[in-house]
Amino acid sequence: GGGGGGGGGGGGRSSNDEKISLLVRNISDRIDPEDLREVFQKYGVVKDIYIPLDYYTKRPKPFAFIEFIDYNEARDAKEAMDRRDFQGRQIDVVFAQQRRKTPDQMRSRDAPPPRSGGRYSPSPRRRDSRSPRRERDRSRSPRRSPPRRESPRRDRDRDDDRRDDRRDDR
Repeated sequence: GGGGGGGGGGGGRSSNDEKISLLVRNISDRIDPEDLREVFQKYGVVKDIYIPLDYYTKRPKPFAFIEFIDYNEARDAKEAMDRRDFQGRQIDVVFAQQRRKTPDQMRSRDAPPPRSGGRYSPSPRRRDSRSPRRERDRSRSPRRSPPRRESPRRDRDRDDDRRDDRRDDR
């Protein structure tokens, strides 16, 4: 008779450049990565734990990436922990699809939606006066010219000295 064989396959896709990461959603923003490590390393070797921060608030986001070395261990952890209660919240555990984002990519994702392009657009004059970007650029310009006096040319040198020594007495 015979036949048989087959089987195998599945899993094992761990070429080195492909990280085996689980995405754990709905965690508390006060969670410590070590809390996660403690729980997930029961299922295998945890190589890394990454909890992204919100670029603007600097608070942890409500999810974490847990990187395993072995695909099968990651799968065991996923099956064991998905939809389980963890620190009072029901967490979702899925295989992380995307590569980790760089801070720049995160920034563009966290950016508050642009104010312009709404249903109405304010008159150009008003928009210009409120544009924070232009204000910021102007104040950041590297050469600050000293304050103008009656005769700017003659006073400039003396003004610089005075500014350095007694900044407060003006």
